[in-house]
Amino acid sequence: MTPFRSAPAGYVARWDDVEREVLGRVARDVAELVRAESGLEPGIEVGDGVAFTGVARVPQDPAVQRLLPDAHQEDADVAAEFRHLTQTDLAAGKVARLVAFADAIDSPDVLPDDPRDGAELVVPRESAQDFAGALTDVRLVLAERLGLVDDADVESLHDDVLAGIDDDTEDDETDDDPDDADDAPDEYAGWERVGLSGRERRYWGGVFVAAGFAQESLVDEMLADLRAGRARD
Repeated sequence: MTPFRSAPAGYVARWDDVEREVLGRVARDVAELVRAESGLEPGIEVGDGVAFTGVARVPQDPAVQRLLPDAHQEDADVAAEFRHLTQTDLAAGKVARLVAFADAIDSPDVLPDDPRDGAELVVPRESAQDFAGALTDVRLVLAERLGLVDDADVESLHDDVLAGIDDDTEDDETDDDPDDADDAPDEYAGWERVGLSGRERRYWGGVFVAAGFAQESLVDEMLADLRAGRARD
């Protein structure tokens, strides 16, 4: 994965097949999680805005609570009223941009001559804000699953991922079941569980770090464009 750079067509980066496949799959899974937890019915169209459809369901999953938090921490009535009036549209908007993100990275814009170079991904300027927002939502859900509470947790995980270290290395080495110790985590299984450990934590920590790298480089380029007077239409 290369950082995004500003180009005439939009913001351009190179992502390899695994990066696109994993982040696209997680984005779609997060979209379905938000839909289920917020009470969005399957028939509700999530493209261009959604009319208020009734009493919003309060999310029970802590990860979705991060995406759709209470508007007021000290007044339950105010929080419930705000959720009642806004959650359907907010949740539908998140689902729409997560699906759009997954669709965008499913089909690279330019295939490389050498597959090791990664396929070229172009994010149009008019789509960049939603693309970055989808990365934010993916990172928030993964952060909850990884138990990341503050910046210190994020920095520690980042260091562990880059160093190839995880918190449970010794447990893995002394595991009574060698199959459990030797098997790498399934590419897509496990992120939705609380309390990841060992190789799973390192794997999904890597996904979290990759999403953050992409998001940060994209936002940096968007801000540079704004300062240069090249804001999106």
